[in-house]
Amino acid sequence: MLYYKPPMNIDFIILAAGKGTRMGGDSPKVLANLAGKPMIQHLINTIDSFPKSRTSIIVGHKAKDVEAGILSSKKINFIHQKKQLGTAHAVKQALPFLKKNSISLILYGDVPLVQKTTLKKLINSAAKGNLSLLTFIKDDPTGYGRIIRGSKNSVQKITEHKDATNQEKQIKEVNSGIMAVKSDLLQKLLPAVKNQNAAKEYYLTDLVEIANISSIKVGATICDAYEVGGANNRQELHDLERALQKKNASTLLAKGVTVADTARLDIRGDTKIGQGSFVDINNVFEGNNVIGRNVTIGPNCLIANSTIKDNTTVYANTVIEDCMVGKDCKLGPFTRIRGGTELSEGAELGNFVEANRSNIGKGSKGKHLTYLGDATLGQKVNIGAGTITCNYDGKNKHKTIIEDGTFIGSNSSLVAPLHLGEGSYTGAGSVITKDVPKGKLAVGRGKQVNLPKKK
Repeated sequence: MLYYKPPMNIDFIILAAGKGTRMGGDSPKVLANLAGKPMIQHLINTIDSFPKSRTSIIVGHKAKDVEAGILSSKKINFIHQKKQLGTAHAVKQALPFLKKNSISLILYGDVPLVQKTTLKKLINSAAKGNLSLLTFIKDDPTGYGRIIRGSKNSVQKITEHKDATNQEKQIKEVNSGIMAVKSDLLQKLLPAVKNQNAAKEYYLTDLVEIANISSIKVGATICDAYEVGGANNRQELHDLERALQKKNASTLLAKGVTVADTARLDIRGDTKIGQGSFVDINNVFEGNNVIGRNVTIGPNCLIANSTIKDNTTVYANTVIEDCMVGKDCKLGPFTRIRGGTELSEGAELGNFVEANRSNIGKGSKGKHLTYLGDATLGQKVNIGAGTITCNYDGKNKHKTIIEDGTFIGSNSSLVAPLHLGEGSYTGAGSVITKDVPKGKLAVGRGKQVNLPKKK
């Protein structure tokens, strides 16, 4: 287990001022959607879990949109960078807000997947020395700054690809841009960064050379390349999405969930799935979901902001939105439930059944071609095929209450407001407009007339 004991406070500095022109459109790049959240939100969720930490975010393009698009359990200090003059210039905006005796951790809003354990290692490395870089191994390092190691494995410099010698180009350890440094040292070194380059920008990577000139040891922590994947355009955002979704699926596998195909599962938000459950192909989970143990989810389902309890089966092409599904239930195929609908233990809704704002009692069933809107079903109610609750009169929604043991005949129309008593019945093809007493049979249909066939 990683030893981690923060020796001092932590100041997180997130660079998020860029426009992201290559993304297309005019929205700030860091707000691009990644697995159901703004890209930067993944990073915020990670750093929020650090105690004794403070977060500053450097904003620029559409700063108010960025501020409004971020949710945090802590107060965030938003700092506006009027001109984007390079990474070192961006970090310089945060210097007046750093705590004394802290470690500054510099992150990027478009590099959102760095893990907490990795950040702990980087913080520890900076605490032992003074400055530490986060690096990774790239099989094809073309275009990346190479990490040049010196004596005792310290970092001497970062050489950009265009400036690297043939020997340096063989190095596969490259710079992620993320670094941790003692804040008092950052205050000292950052003003020494100059903009003597073609772009006339102040580069944070120059700190490595400045530190070495000052005989300050520079360390490096190597991480998995997955953690430092960034997104500057739509293709890179797509690749980042697929990498994150594969990681999510692999996490489920490690927790005892069977996933039919890790490449055909999307988790867009936060979803927990219990051991022994099975998730078939092409499923999408949105928002916050809690799925119990030994749940089977068939192919092509959408589940959003819902709870599904143990031993339930969800058949193919089912949509569950904002609902609570009890134990041992069966849903689908082609079922849609929504609007806070609740299914009690052992309830079943089948082919082409929709339930909205309804409560389905224990052991109750509606298996075919049914709409239940604003309905409350007791226990062991049977809803025949083709039944609908007529809950809307053009202005208001009305409730239908069906008590325990009631049997609704096929193709019944239940015109709300309506109350069907315990153990009552409706005849097939009936239009029921009046309450039905306990145990009574209600028939509401035109009288059959058999006419002779015309010659």
